[in-house]
Amino acid sequence: MRALLQQAVNRLHAIEDHLTVRTQIAAAVAAMSIVLVGTLAAGAALVSYSHTAALIESNLASIASSASGRLDRFMATRQQEMKLFAELQPMQTVWQGDPAALRSSLEDLQRSFAEFAWIGFADVEGKVVAATGGLLQGKSVAARPWFKRGLAEVTVDDVHEAALLSSLLAQRANNEPYRFVDIAVPVRDASGKLLGVLGGHLNWDWASNLIKDVEANDGGTDTTLSILSKGGMVLLGPQKQTIRYGGEELARILNSRDGSFREATDGQQMLTAFHVGRGHRDYQGLNWIVTASQPASVALAAAISSAQIILAIGAVTALIALSLAVLVSRRIAGPIIAITQEADRIGRAHGPTMLARQSGSVEVVQLSRALRSLLRRIGLAEERTKEAELRATENAMQLQEDMLKLRQLADTDFMTGLMNRRSFLAIADDAVAFCRRYKRSMATLMIDIDHFKKINDTYGHAAGDDAIKRVAEIVNQSIRTTDKAARFGGEEFVVLLREIDQETAVLLADRVRASIESATVRHGDTVIPLTVSVGLALFDESDRDVQDVIERADQGLYVAKKTGRNRTFLMPVAEERVARAA
Repeated sequence: MRALLQQAVNRLHAIEDHLTVRTQIAAAVAAMSIVLVGTLAAGAALVSYSHTAALIESNLASIASSASGRLDRFMATRQQEMKLFAELQPMQTVWQGDPAALRSSLEDLQRSFAEFAWIGFADVEGKVVAATGGLLQGKSVAARPWFKRGLAEVTVDDVHEAALLSSLLAQRANNEPYRFVDIAVPVRDASGKLLGVLGGHLNWDWASNLIKDVEANDGGTDTTLSILSKGGMVLLGPQKQTIRYGGEELARILNSRDGSFREATDGQQMLTAFHVGRGHRDYQGLNWIVTASQPASVALAAAISSAQIILAIGAVTALIALSLAVLVSRRIAGPIIAITQEADRIGRAHGPTMLARQSGSVEVVQLSRALRSLLRRIGLAEERTKEAELRATENAMQLQEDMLKLRQLADTDFMTGLMNRRSFLAIADDAVAFCRRYKRSMATLMIDIDHFKKINDTYGHAAGDDAIKRVAEIVNQSIRTTDKAARFGGEEFVVLLREIDQETAVLLADRVRASIESATVRHGDTVIPLTVSVGLALFDESDRDVQDVIERADQGLYVAKKTGRNRTFLMPVAEERVARAA
């Protein structure tokens, strides 16, 4: 086989040697033009098809995202309405008052928001005190999930059927069972005492009406929308109450949150986009999956048509290029000799580089000789250039590595690996500016090892270093990734807590203190008991800069030390102002 191939190559070379340059150029340009135009046409067709398909997928994704957003905003509004009603000041006397008056108020609320099929108030024992239409009044809902969770917090439960409530409602015309979304809100009196749970059952029909509205306004694209639970079950749409996605496919959808793909449904290829609800404001969302699907034959018809038109234009262009190649070849043959003579005079002052001998025509042989002479002269220059580029690249990489090491040394405490005072203050100043501008919250912890001098005196300075490293490790592990910890010097540490309220800051500070107290610090075979005191300060608008917050935290640390150590003390702003004025 190799011999036959070599024989064919030799015969082709023999033919080339007897062809004029004009003939070879005409054939080469024609072939190149056809290949180039064909490639460009095919590429343009592919790009056009991909772009059109991407636009269609983007439109489907926009429809799914819009429907998902409307679902979340509707649920957020209903949740907020229930919460506001539970917190109304005029209702404080009604919750424990006349059940008839309470029922009247609940029915007024239902008339205002007709999507609620049932609204009721149950006391802390789970007994329904009052409800719209008197439904379930006097019954116990203590075993219902919405009631149990509603005792602790505002909660929203996923779509489900309620057999007991459905039996009390009028039978639907299509005989389909009622399905509801539960919203529960804890009700408390003015002192914060829990009185019971306000519960509402949203009729799932509102979601059906929303989906119909989106489908009716899809621009005539024959889009089909579905709503799926986070478990992959179809809540609304074709094949309702069946599992549409599961396993790795469902996990991929939930992880990516939005996207598109193709799937086969009833033997038909469908283009499907999806969007997973992210909630809205205080409403955390139920991870409903909204899908928008179109038949691929309909969705991609425009993309296929545009690709076909581009390919047809490419074919016509290739024929034109073939005709032009014949004309161009007549103009190219003459200048080849002049190009050869010019190339022979280039770069004679530099070293050589070799090129293999070429053949095919008299002109090509002459050009080959000239190029061999040229390449001999430029070879050395290329080698020197490559060597210089290599050295420059190595020097640049070394400089970059050295700069990175210097930056790390400048910003890091050598013993603990935490930030040092300088780098911490730079970040803290930016955090204060951000909090002040966007009205965000921030806190600072000042942590100091108790009886550190005694540790050094008793166990030695090496043991003291081990204690400092262990405290730094625990602090770094206890805080969030958005928080920053630094060693300010000696046994003193500072922590910057972003986006945090007072309650969470106190809990986090005490968790750090307790973690250190329960930790084991070893120096050789010796176990060193270790505790810390923590001062805590929250950022206030009156703070001039981060130093005011750190100073207040330091005052809190001082109080914690003076009141027994191994404790956390929150330094109020008012007391700090008094201290500053004094």
